[in-house]
Amino acid sequence: MIEVVLLDDKGKMFSSIDFSSYLSEKMIRSTKSLVFVIGGAFGFSDAVYQRANNKLSLSKMTFSHQMVRLIFKEQLYRAFTILKGEKYHHD
Repeated sequence: MIEVVLLDDKGKMFSSIDFSSYLSEKMIRSTKSLVFVIGGAFGFSDAVYQRANNKLSLSKMTFSHQMVRLIFKEQLYRAFTILKGEKYHHD
C-alpha cells in the first residue's frame, strides 16, 4: 500500500519519539511506500486532501519550502536514530 502523508499546518503534531514510533509502525505493517508531500503557501487542492491518508504538522509556525525540507530531513534522521536506540539529543 502506498500511503500519502501531507505536511500540513492542520495535521497532527508529534514529538520526536512519537514520530519515530509512527515510522516504526509503518515499517512493521509493511507499508510499501510512505510519501510525504510538502504543501504550498495555500495548502493543497481538494483532490490531494482526498487522496491523502494522513496529515502531519511540523509546527504551528510557517516555514519556507526550503526550510521544511531541511527540518523534515532532520526529523527523519532523528526518528531513525531513536529507532536504532541511540541518543538523539544532549541530556
